[in-house]
Amino acid sequence: MIDRLCRLVSTRSVSRDEATICEMLMRELGHAGLRVHRHLNNLWCEIGDAPRPRLLMNSHIDTVPPAAGWTADPFSPRHEDGRIIGLGANDAKGCVTALVEAALRTHQRLAQGERLGGTLVLALTAEEENSGKGLSEILPLLGPIDACIVGEPTDLTPMTAQRGLLILRCVARGRTRHPANTPSDSPDNAIATAARDIAALHAFDWGPAHPLLGACHAHVTKIQGGVALNVVPDACEFFVDIRTTPNQPHAATIELLKERLRSEVHVHSLRLVPVDTPDDATIVRAVLRALPGSAPRGSPAMSDMVFLAGTPAVKIGPGHSPRSHTPDEFITESELAAGAAAYERIAWEYFAQAASKEARHVAGSALVG
Repeated sequence: MIDRLCRLVSTRSVSRDEATICEMLMRELGHAGLRVHRHLNNLWCEIGDAPRPRLLMNSHIDTVPPAAGWTADPFSPRHEDGRIIGLGANDAKGCVTALVEAALRTHQRLAQGERLGGTLVLALTAEEENSGKGLSEILPLLGPIDACIVGEPTDLTPMTAQRGLLILRCVARGRTRHPANTPSDSPDNAIATAARDIAALHAFDWGPAHPLLGACHAHVTKIQGGVALNVVPDACEFFVDIRTTPNQPHAATIELLKERLRSEVHVHSLRLVPVDTPDDATIVRAVLRALPGSAPRGSPAMSDMVFLAGTPAVKIGPGHSPRSHTPDEFITESELAAGAAAYERIAWEYFAQAASKEARHVAGSALVG
C-alpha cells in the first residue's frame, strides 16, 4: 500500500488533469482481474456474487494545486518516520489507496470461495475539489446504489451528516445623487442598504440547530458597489456563502431571505445540498459494528457526499482532515493500514447486516401470512 500511495502521489492529478492517474489505476485493477469502466476521468468496477444490495465505495483522485510553504517537491513522495508526505497523501489518495486494497482483498476472498451476498462498486472519481465532472457525472451509469461509503480523511470517524452550500448574489438598489445631500435627503444609498442587510445576516435566526451539525451560518464573501467618489451609489452587490443543514432546505431558506432582506436575492449556486443519514440505516449500523466504540458525527467540510442525497451514506477514511490542503501534507503508515482494514470490515459487515435484515423481513412476512 505504501508503494501504491507513493505512485499515486508522484502522479500529478490536480483537478481536471486526472487522465494519467486514471489510466494507472485502471491498469492496476485490470491486472488484478477486474473489469474496469471509464467515463471522462472517472473509473469504476464491480466485485460481487449477487445483484443486490449494491454498496458504492467512492473517493476522489484529484488534488488541489500545491500551496506555498512546501519544504520539498510536493510531487516527490517522502517516506519518513512512518509518514508518507506528498500532495494528496492525506486528501484523498490515502483513502483511494485503502479503498483499492479493501476491494482487492474482497476480490481475493471471493476467488477463494467466500460469499459476499451482494455487489461492491468501487468508484474513483475526478474533480471533487472543484465540484466538477466527477461522481455526479457517473452516478447514472453505475446502476442502482443501495448505500455508500465516501472516502475522506476523518480519522476513521463516521460522518453521517454533512452541511450543504448555498451561494446567493444579493443586489441592493438605490438612486444616484450628489453626496452634498444629507443622508436624510438621500435615503436610497445602495451601499447603506447593503450594509444593513449584511448586519441583519450576522444576527439572523436560521432556525433550529441540527443535532450533529449545529446551527446554519453565513458569511458575506465578496462585495462591490459605487460609481465614483462623488456619487451616491445606485447599486451594491454582495455574495453570501451559507452553510446549510438538513433543517434548512435551500428553497425555504431562499424564500425566507427574500422576505427579510431589502436587497434583491438571486441564486448563484444551490447544487450542494445538505445530507443526513439516519442512525438506523444499514450502512450506519455496519460501520458502527465494524468499528466498535465509534459514534456518528457531523462534517462541516464539503465532499462528494452532497451528490448522494436520498442514498444512505457515511463519509469515513484514514487521515486527518486538518492536514488537507496544507504544506507537507501527510498520512501515516498505521493510518493507511487501519483504513484498508476498516473499509474491508465495513463492506463485509454491510452485506451481512443487509442479509440479516432481509431474513427478518422474510420471517416476518411468513408469520403474517
